Amino acid sequence: MKILGLITEYNPFHNGHLYHLNKSKEVTSSTHTVAVMSGNFLQRGEPALIHKWARAKMAVEAGVDLVIELPTPYSCATAELFAYGSVFLLDSMGIVDVICFGSEYGKVPLLRRIAEILEDSPADFENYLKIHMKEGVPFPVARSKALVNYLKIQYDFDENDLFDIEKIMNNPNNILAIEYLKVLRKLKSSITPYTIPRLIAPYHSTDITSPIASATAIRETIKRDRFIDKIRNVVPLTTFNVLQEAFKEGVAPVFKEDFQDAILTLLRRESLENLSSYFDVVEGLENKIHYCSENSCSLSELYNCIKSKRYTLTRIQRISMHVLLNIKKNDIVTFNKKGPQYIRVLAFNNKGRELLKLMKSRAKLPIVSKINHYNPQNEIAKKMLHADIQSTNIYALALKNREYARRPLDFYLSPYYYKF
Repeated sequence: MKILGLITEYNPFHNGHLYHLNKSKEVTSSTHTVAVMSGNFLQRGEPALIHKWARAKMAVEAGVDLVIELPTPYSCATAELFAYGSVFLLDSMGIVDVICFGSEYGKVPLLRRIAEILEDSPADFENYLKIHMKEGVPFPVARSKALVNYLKIQYDFDENDLFDIEKIMNNPNNILAIEYLKVLRKLKSSITPYTIPRLIAPYHSTDITSPIASATAIRETIKRDRFIDKIRNVVPLTTFNVLQEAFKEGVAPVFKEDFQDAILTLLRRESLENLSSYFDVVEGLENKIHYCSENSCSLSELYNCIKSKRYTLTRIQRISMHVLLNIKKNDIVTFNKKGPQYIRVLAFNNKGRELLKLMKSRAKLPIVSKINHYNPQNEIAKKMLHADIQSTNIYALALKNREYARRPLDFYLSPYYYKF
């Protein structure tokens, strides 16, 4: 038995994900697969198109053996925190041999070298970073520039290599790959990393022009047309069927605009002091958020008012979601010190049952199938679970089928078991 770990959002599961799943199994010679998947709110500060149980169902019907939920404080967070929570969970299972992630660059050695520098943060690198931060650019841009400056002096890189590094740091999946490698190193994990290049469709592409389309393009097509026929050729049949059923049942689609009034209400209500208590609100940003909330009547207006060269759209979206979900700076700091506190099962198949059985003797954390059977082992676990339950309850308010908003779904919906 050789077990592959994947870190995913599957929003929704599409042909590119299927390629990545099958290619990962091939290059790692794995027999079993476990995916850590975000819950109902995602890394870019947006709600998932469809709830977590349906997305987990898509995954296992397409060939993933076991799907585990990434707790909300990590799933709706920076690349660093998202990676930390995800890799920590995979390592805590005690069964994962290899991890394979997609990246634009597609090669581990240079990504690992960059990860080592960022993790060790040498003094010269820190000095370059401070210089570029003073230029008023976003942190990722300043970090990329500092990295190139540092490598020019410390290593024998030619101009082509340095150009590669700048390109690497400008692509989101490369950045996530580097963060995964940092966490593996920090945890001294025995998990072996692999990466494979992303196929064809750029991460932020909004067009469907081939059988491989980005998740962004798929969501934008659904948002524009409000039906799913146009995405039939870019997702597996299993995904199409799950989406079709969810649309019919009134539990999809969900978009950030469905929370527009709630977010604007909360931002207008919060005092400046309270706004400053949310993660990533620094350097007086609370003043601009408060001003823009009072002078905007839509999320697009709000985000365009707040964003700047220093504060990216994704960062502003995440802050808004943290306000919606009431996740404060102190919460993030506490969770990040301890890592995820439980392994929560969303879906599995026959081979997934084998993994769960193996995990019972090897996992470092409690395995949770039904939360009403789980008694949190400490206050941090209790608070983390509360954040997951609360986020689902809030997410349910966006569903057209009001029956889903009348009960706490985490207590009523069980993991999906796919027999084959």
